[in-house]
Amino acid sequence: MKKLLFVLSVIWLAASGNLKAQVEEPVKWTVKVKEINKWEVQVIAHATVEQGWKLYGLNVPADGPFPTNLVLEESDNYRAIKTPVEVTAAHVKYDEVFDMDVPYFKEEATISQNVRITKRPAVIKGYMEFMCCNNEKCLPPTSSEFEIEVK
Repeated sequence: MKKLLFVLSVIWLAASGNLKAQVEEPVKWTVKVKEINKWEVQVIAHATVEQGWKLYGLNVPADGPFPTNLVLEESDNYRAIKTPVEVTAAHVKYDEVFDMDVPYFKEEATISQNVRITKRPAVIKGYMEFMCCNNEKCLPPTSSEFEIEVK
């Protein structure tokens, strides 16, 4: 009888929403392509960061938090030119947790990378790697995939 009551209690709690997992996603990415010329495009990744959170920059010192990065998958139809750059200027501030000056973004960030198109149409695939923190916690490094068609 106790087992039955326990199982019914778990089912009731799950149905009432008390056991739903809380997945925090304080950073949302949108990625688009801007045509530079016939054989070159710019991949532009824009992050919207929830209030109270910060997203770390591309150029984080060693032993610091996990840096943001734009990663392109390999393809015969395109190749990266140069490295990703911060279009939005990062704030730099001393961080007591990491005991160093750390670049970060609040509210929004834009990262771009130029890509040489070798064959059209091309589908550019990749992902954004990033880590974010607020005043109470840091979320583990995560990634957000994207796929963009270049006709």
